Amino acid sequence: MVNKWNATPNKLGLTPYCRGGIWMSGGAPAADASHNIYVMTGNGVFDADTGGSNYGDSFMKLSSSLGVSDYFTPHDQANLDGSDLDVGSGGTALLIDQPSGPITHLMVGATKGATFYLLNRDNMGHFNASGDGAAVQAWSVTGRSFSTPAFWNNTMYYFGVVFGSTQTGQAFTFNPGTGQFTTTPAQQTATGFKFPGATPSVSSNGTASGTGIVWAIDSSAYGTMNNSSVAAGPAVLHAYSAADLSELWNSSQGSGNTAGNAVKFIVPTVANGKVYIGTRGNDTTINSPTVRGQLDVYGLLPN
Repeated sequence: MVNKWNATPNKLGLTPYCRGGIWMSGGAPAADASHNIYVMTGNGVFDADTGGSNYGDSFMKLSSSLGVSDYFTPHDQANLDGSDLDVGSGGTALLIDQPSGPITHLMVGATKGATFYLLNRDNMGHFNASGDGAAVQAWSVTGRSFSTPAFWNNTMYYFGVVFGSTQTGQAFTFNPGTGQFTTTPAQQTATGFKFPGATPSVSSNGTASGTGIVWAIDSSAYGTMNNSSVAAGPAVLHAYSAADLSELWNSSQGSGNTAGNAVKFIVPTVANGKVYIGTRGNDTTINSPTVRGQLDVYGLLPN
């Protein structure tokens, strides 16, 4: 069966737009074991609280047939829309089921307005113009979201964006007893990334302490060198210890490790003991490249 869902299908009053796209900085929808799909929408009109079908700037829970099962919209949605502070500039991560916490099914995501929301997936809270009390937790962070956070061993890893500067990667500790995060980062990387930040991936030997590695790609050299303030250059794959975010290695080190030119919003994929990243090869868009795109594969070399 083929289905579709439009986040903002109807014009609202005199507002000259609908918008509300699902872009999440290239992030994929999340899904749970019950086949529910979770996305975050961008700037756009909103009237779901009054029986309408528009869900701009919202966290959405969709059924497998793409019907709306639940949603959460911040109380200041109209201000977010008017100020270009998309809820859906980043993606959402589903936490593993909590066997002993107050809420079993949780999801988390951050916005372009640099606010994190932790939500109950079984009761997301809809919209309340007076405040965001329906959220399990909401807090401000340093760094706007153009990425999806990663969650491993009760720690969330987040690489936000400070426009015109760099921002370190951050680790936030989750308390299973209270079912909430400590809102001050427990660890951070020694150096930061420029826009667009990064969506991290975590590899490990199960949940064994000391085996986790946080992989993140610095794709700030994603530019085209064609009427752009950002030049084209190599992506840089970084490996950090999941325990303290100290850097273990990056692809600018050593010989023969340089990646192809960066693509905005690329995510490292870990499989079979290797890390895969997609790049533009040597394409800068202004010259004739010999490699217009390539898959770079990193792994341990034989002794």
